[in-house]
Amino acid sequence: MMKHEFEALAGYEVSFEDYNQIIEPMYMATNLSKQDFVKVIDRKRFALPTKQEMVKEMKKEAKHLYDICGRYTDYESESRLEALAHQYLSRFYGIEWAKDNEAFAYTLRGYEFPTLQRGCTYPKELVLGRGGREYERIKLVKEAA
Repeated sequence: MMKHEFEALAGYEVSFEDYNQIIEPMYMATNLSKQDFVKVIDRKRFALPTKQEMVKEMKKEAKHLYDICGRYTDYESESRLEALAHQYLSRFYGIEWAKDNEAFAYTLRGYEFPTLQRGCTYPKELVLGRGGREYERIKLVKEAA
């Protein structure tokens, strides 16, 4: 069975490494049909996150940073948000952050007191791209009115 056949039958994408090192050898070791084999594979273990799932996770981190704004700083949450942005670039745009010095992923910051442009800041919007080209903007936090 080919990788694209597996993904079509399963309804989700898997990494090349997982497919080549685990899924394909397991399939070859069984006498199951393709459809039956797909049913016995654990989706939680192999499924790559969808675009919506990754954006939801980034928004969750940004919302946490918005909620704590002015009280304390959570550097670990900021690091997780940055790592998610790099994974997103890799997964959906094929850009390897560590190898591509033209790639960019930065946040536009919102202020605790927006009319005064003062107070603590939080990630409001994520900007992703490469070179001089912006690929996508993701609104991370919906501010209270």
